[in-house]
Amino acid sequence: MDKVFLLSDVDEFYDQLVKISNESDDQEAAQWIVSNPCFEIWLYYCFKNDPETDLASLKSFDAAKRSQEMKHLGNMLVPGGLNPLRAFEQMAEGIAHSREHYAEDEQRIPLLYATQMHEMAQYLIDTMNRTANEYNEFIQRKQAWREKMKR
Repeated sequence: MDKVFLLSDVDEFYDQLVKISNESDDQEAAQWIVSNPCFEIWLYYCFKNDPETDLASLKSFDAAKRSQEMKHLGNMLVPGGLNPLRAFEQMAEGIAHSREHYAEDEQRIPLLYATQMHEMAQYLIDTMNRTANEYNEFIQRKQAWREKMKR
C-alpha cells in the first residue's frame, strides 16, 4: 500500500499541529510532514545549508509572516529561486541538510529552520529505487542531458 503524506507549514497553525501531533499514532499509512516556517525551507536545504546566516532575518518576523519572508529570500539566495523541479534532483543533499538542522520543541513541532520533509524525500527515493532504480537513473539522465547541453 502506498503511503499518504500530509504537508503543513507551522505558520499560524501551531496550536492545531500540536493537537494533531498528540492525536496521531499510526504513521504506517499516513504521516504528517511539518515545516517551519514553511515548505520552502525544504527547498532551501536542497540548494543551500547555512540557515543561521542566510535566513537570520526570519527571526525578526512573527510566525504568521515568516513564510512570506522565506519565499522572498529564496529568490535572493538561489539564482532562479527555490525551484521545486530542480530540488527533486537535489533530494539527497536536501535530506542530509535537513537532518543536520532538524530539531523539535517539547510538543514535537519542528523548530525554526526545521522540516520533516527529509522523511518523505527518503521514502520517495527508497520507493523509486526499490524495484527499478528509477530515482538514480533519473538523476543520471538529467546529468547527462545537462552535460550534453553544455557542449
